[in-house]
Amino acid sequence: MSDPIAALVALLTADADTAHLAGADIFGGELAGDILDRGPKSAIVVAPSGGPSMTGASKAEFDTQRIDLIAYGATPAEANRMLATASRRLWAIDREVAAGTLIHWANRAGGFGPARDTDTQWPQAFRSFQVLHSLKEIM
Repeated sequence: MSDPIAALVALLTADADTAHLAGADIFGGELAGDILDRGPKSAIVVAPSGGPSMTGASKAEFDTQRIDLIAYGATPAEANRMLATASRRLWAIDREVAAGTLIHWANRAGGFGPARDTDTQWPQAFRSFQVLHSLKEIM
């Protein structure tokens, strides 16, 4: 099976602008490693967020996945900058393969919002996307 979360993390990690701000702190699912000891700092999390599939009853070998792009920063302004930078990379996807997954597109699925992480109280900014991806792994 393909892994759209891993693919998006790989695309963001390879993006010079996003990596310049986040370094290696780009994660799938949740913050991981020693970042909790080093923060608050710029980081990105790509997390699945559920919702209905746009392909419904189709037997096609592709599907959609709603994801949340969650940006962290030392300040709310830093989190917003991180989100804007990473969002631009996702909007630019046009049939790209990463981590064995073909991503057709990543469309905005709503506006952005500020928040505070409930566990760390770090500043956050987030935005949801709908991602169309192949179900077949690309070797």
